Amino acid sequence: MEISRIEIRTIDRPFMTYDISGVFARHEVDIIWMEVYTHVVYIKFNKLDDNIRKKIIKEISLIEGVISVNELNLLSFEKREIEIRTVMDSVWQGLLILNVDKTIKYINKYALDRVIHMEEDEVINKEISSILGSSKDINNMLEKAEKTSRVQDREIKIKNRDYMISINSMISEDKAHIGFIITLQDARRMNKVLNVKRYDNQITFSNIVGKSQSISHTINQAKVYSQSDSPVLILGESGTGKELFARSIHNLSSRSGNPFVAVNCGAIPDQLLESELFGYEAGSFTGAKNTGKTGLFEIANGGTLFLDEIGEMPPHLQVKLLRVLQERKIRKLGSNEEKSINVRIISATNKDLNKMVDENQFRLDLFYRINIFTLYVPSLRERPDDIKVLVDYYINEFSEKYHKTIEGIKKEALEKLLNYGWIGNVRELQNVIERAVALNYSGEIDSSELILSNKAEVGTVAFQSESLKETLENVEKNMIIEALKKSDSIRGCAKSLGVTHTLLINRMKKYSITKDQQ
Repeated sequence: MEISRIEIRTIDRPFMTYDISGVFARHEVDIIWMEVYTHVVYIKFNKLDDNIRKKIIKEISLIEGVISVNELNLLSFEKREIEIRTVMDSVWQGLLILNVDKTIKYINKYALDRVIHMEEDEVINKEISSILGSSKDINNMLEKAEKTSRVQDREIKIKNRDYMISINSMISEDKAHIGFIITLQDARRMNKVLNVKRYDNQITFSNIVGKSQSISHTINQAKVYSQSDSPVLILGESGTGKELFARSIHNLSSRSGNPFVAVNCGAIPDQLLESELFGYEAGSFTGAKNTGKTGLFEIANGGTLFLDEIGEMPPHLQVKLLRVLQERKIRKLGSNEEKSINVRIISATNKDLNKMVDENQFRLDLFYRINIFTLYVPSLRERPDDIKVLVDYYINEFSEKYHKTIEGIKKEALEKLLNYGWIGNVRELQNVIERAVALNYSGEIDSSELILSNKAEVGTVAFQSESLKETLENVEKNMIIEALKKSDSIRGCAKSLGVTHTLLINRMKKYSITKDQQ
């Protein structure tokens, strides 16, 4: 049915609206809609015969106080509605506007097509809880939003998919509550967007500095591995740059457009590591968030999960990780539902996993699963030709950081670096050069500005690889024995040493330390 619209400009006088509507009444024409302001009236009515329409317009124009009568294609409110609808339909998330009675007044195209999969006429004027489900949770959120005027957020499930729902009260200028606005964001897509920002450090193989044969061979090997989707185990001493290689492999792979998520298995307490990796449902344990938590496996879905220091992973999590690798499914803590995931695992360790397998500290079946490809990152001692290259690189980097002009490094200073043991490898060299640049004011690094640890100098017993290993193990063993003597329990000992209970138990097994030594 075709519609006519007119705009009537008037002076401000009593009964103006009554006189205008009386014209339509005399001609027995129904008004579909009328919008009245102080100096203008908008009217929408069914399209009429030209003669009747002209008579109505003429009679209105003759009313006292009417300035002009103009025919329109659209009324002002219709333009606003089209503009609002266009904006809301262009948003890449579900948007719903509710009346005070919690019925749906408006819903955008995204919510209809991608969230609830229904037609608009099936939804409008229906109560929100009947459409989204979780009626108790949503009603509680609506009540809190109305009472507190604060945004209410939580994660809910709609059509077997997780969404982050936010509910906000709409308040008029005179502080009256006039309804609600709801947003629905796909949790998976939201996590992906957030983690693209969080993990946007686009490390590539070009960021790995070095020209030696050993590092060049490692880079070429890693590039080959990046073209596969199989797990990679990266071995190497602390500070050699294992995470750099993991990120570079990811960013050269077909997964580069998806998240790279790194977690240090040795830095997170055992009881928290499981919830970090797998997530949990709301209220699944004391202290759990009432919105639940998305685990790192889900966050990394489609991308790569980097498990650094995997040798520190406790036995019960080794079992769960093996199950994930075998079945490609995870289950949140407190949930009975399994979710399929598509994640590539890259692991790293500076430990001898073969020895740990022999000592029953690491599962053999898991070792095989994560070790499809093995990448060994050489220590700095194995690539002395790269020390000068790395020194020049870090001098340039830190000169810019500290706004200094450093021309280079003196010969005797470079010799000092070449003769040093580098237990901390590239990371230690980076720290030494940064400190030297920060201290330098002459424009050239001097040997006096290189602060090194004498324990690792070439020529000392400590630098010899086997002796160094034995020395460090003896120090660690003696520290544990002394701490046990001062502690009432193994758990208390672990706390005093700043390590987890599981890690201490594993170290005691490694060094054959018994409880009798407390």
